[in-house]
Amino acid sequence: MKYVDDITKLFTRFGANTETYQEIQPNYKDFKDDPITPVLPKPEPSVVLPPPTSTPTPAAFLPDEPQPSLLIGAPRFPLLTEPPANSGTGDRQRLSDLLRELNQVRRDGLPETTRKRTKAKVIAIVSANGGVGKSTVAAGLAKTLRRPGGRTIAIDLDPQNALSSHLGITRQVPGLIQLKEQDADWGAHRLPGFSDSECLPFGTGEMDDRHLLRQLMLEDSDWLNQHLASMNLSENDTVILDTPSGATVYSQQALDTADLVLVMTVADAASYLALDTMTQWLETTRRRGQRHRYVLNQRDDSRTFSRDMGVLFVRRLGADLIGTIRLDHQFNESLAYGRDLLQYAPESIGCHDILSLSGAVHALLFADTCSQQGTP
Repeated sequence: MKYVDDITKLFTRFGANTETYQEIQPNYKDFKDDPITPVLPKPEPSVVLPPPTSTPTPAAFLPDEPQPSLLIGAPRFPLLTEPPANSGTGDRQRLSDLLRELNQVRRDGLPETTRKRTKAKVIAIVSANGGVGKSTVAAGLAKTLRRPGGRTIAIDLDPQNALSSHLGITRQVPGLIQLKEQDADWGAHRLPGFSDSECLPFGTGEMDDRHLLRQLMLEDSDWLNQHLASMNLSENDTVILDTPSGATVYSQQALDTADLVLVMTVADAASYLALDTMTQWLETTRRRGQRHRYVLNQRDDSRTFSRDMGVLFVRRLGADLIGTIRLDHQFNESLAYGRDLLQYAPESIGCHDILSLSGAVHALLFADTCSQQGTP
């Protein structure tokens, strides 16, 4: 049986025929759905918030700081402004503003009033490369920067522990590595050196002692500053910090503590190429009002290349080059024989250049004091 026959029988059964069949075309133009009244959620019971208290919000840390890092310790940054309550397209701009604010805070650091500092003037001697004569210059300044009524203390932050030898101290005594605890009395362990200088050596110890000292400095970025403040030095005293080369935890804390940073360099290509790196590193200091100057050491006037490199340094650094020390083998001889260069060879070019550098540093650090007292 065919399908069409079934349809014909169906129509006949109901008294109709297939000729009257018409398809119905739907029309949705006039269709309207019944409106639905939305069901509103019941309001939450209101909560009375307590009045704001005066308890300060904890200071914010940099989110991208490595842990641990050279700058770990007490909070270094002031409070950031609170983000707005609304969110949306403004969040991206707000994030950009916060990042710029963090970058500004990184450069400015905490106000000076938040940290207790020593009254003495502090000079940090740093370098990008090794073998540039930091300990030699540190000892030279320790012997020549003593002010009337004050003392000059050279502190060795270099694990090589060489500064004491430059100041004529040969016996093994406790140093920073043994005096690393917070209640240690640094003032009681200063040793007399050449030309009425004083020295606090790094000291000798086992590798575990070095690791422990380094860990203490990593965990407390104010470690050095607190120890200097505990020495109760006067405004007439001067502290000279000898540091290892590069951006170590020792040199970073010296950088954050110093009033004046002397960057040691030598007249060669490697030191010249490292100047950009040094500039970036010096920008990490959190000490406001700090001055940065450069010292060109070991300039050999007998070699044309060394003289030419000296000219390039002068052109590059300008007034920031505070002194040049010519190559003088008297430094090595006086160290080998345990003699004071100022007494052993006072007429040498090295001694002359050290005295000239000391005068420039003195004028830079104590210009205000000298003008008030009417001294040259």
